[in-house]
Amino acid sequence: MNLIDVSQEFATEDACLAYLEVMRWPSGVACLKCGSVKVTRLNPKDKRGKARRVYQCLERPCLHQFTATTGTIFHDTHLPLGTWFIAMALICDAKKGMSACQLQRHLPGSKKGQKMSYRTAWYLCHRIRKAMEDPNKEKFTGTVEADETYIGGKYNRG
Repeated sequence: MNLIDVSQEFATEDACLAYLEVMRWPSGVACLKCGSVKVTRLNPKDKRGKARRVYQCLERPCLHQFTATTGTIFHDTHLPLGTWFIAMALICDAKKGMSACQLQRHLPGSKKGQKMSYRTAWYLCHRIRKAMEDPNKEKFTGTVEADETYIGGKYNRG
């Protein structure tokens, strides 16, 4: 999916949340704490009066409230999810990686017409890279070749 497709498909917050919900719960929403499928959707208003997608478990001892972003890299973010999705597309598409300064130049701030701060761009990069880590990865052994570069072998003093 290219950058134009990402910006069109995830243009609204609702589109982003709907995608996250389908990816997280392909069989339907389930409680993050106890796993129960007895869940109801609450519609509390945020500070701006906009409805939020909050779910609550209906199991008596649990009654846990959660959203699609709970426990993810998007948890407790002040940036629109569309900005996150575009940032992920930019970072994943960059052949040689992308610095926070470069990401800062490409993305808008959290408010209309405002430039994103370096600190926010760095935070985005950091969290996206952390999410891409594989904790169970095995280290390379033997001779490893990458990008026409040879690493290893005997050192010749000559």
